[in-house]
Amino acid sequence: MKKLDQNSYKSMIAGATVISRDLHGDKVLKLPDGLMVKLFRLKRRFSSAIIWPYAKRFERGAKRLREIGIPSVEVIETFRVRFISRDVVVYHPLEGKTLRETITCNDNKKAPLKPFSAFLAGLHDRGIYFRAIHFGNVIVLPNGEFGLIDISELRLSQSSLSVQKRVRNFKPMLSYKEDRTAILDFGLDLFLDSYIENSSLPPNARQSFLGKIKGLYGVGSAPDTGH
Repeated sequence: MKKLDQNSYKSMIAGATVISRDLHGDKVLKLPDGLMVKLFRLKRRFSSAIIWPYAKRFERGAKRLREIGIPSVEVIETFRVRFISRDVVVYHPLEGKTLRETITCNDNKKAPLKPFSAFLAGLHDRGIYFRAIHFGNVIVLPNGEFGLIDISELRLSQSSLSVQKRVRNFKPMLSYKEDRTAILDFGLDLFLDSYIENSSLPPNARQSFLGKIKGLYGVGSAPDTGH
């Protein structure tokens, strides 16, 4: 990871547009040439993020996704910028809109949710656990396929995810009211039917999975789908 001094960093972000920020400062910037800059705050002097920086996790996650055919961003470089206590990733963004934007703007708001549930099942079958998989971190590409961004908290295993991990991975979508509402408006049963139809979960695990997801969404127990 390269180090940037104050002058070099300020030169790099000159003319940038702030896309996202919080109480601690800027989180995502868009440079005049279209490249994106993501900043990771160094929270503690002694932490795993010092040894294994989130910027490098982001870079590795993007590379591994592309290697297995799942669209993600292309990282150009990572930097440590000590004067602002940040690690920085510069990358080419994915072309398209977030799933959340697509649902909001699309005349047929429900259209992307069935293929997205199939996509999610495919991720889980391939052992991909993306802790931040809410609708703002899923990109709908111009060809209708899905890609992933903000992938610093991505884990890939050799086997498909367990029922427990699959259920846990639904929780980020409950944290955002608009995502939860979109799924319930579409129909939780329809969303889960599409997931199951595209999943490799064995029959004896499907009922457990469906019941746990129904419990998360507060809509009672899931009936046996017969799949």
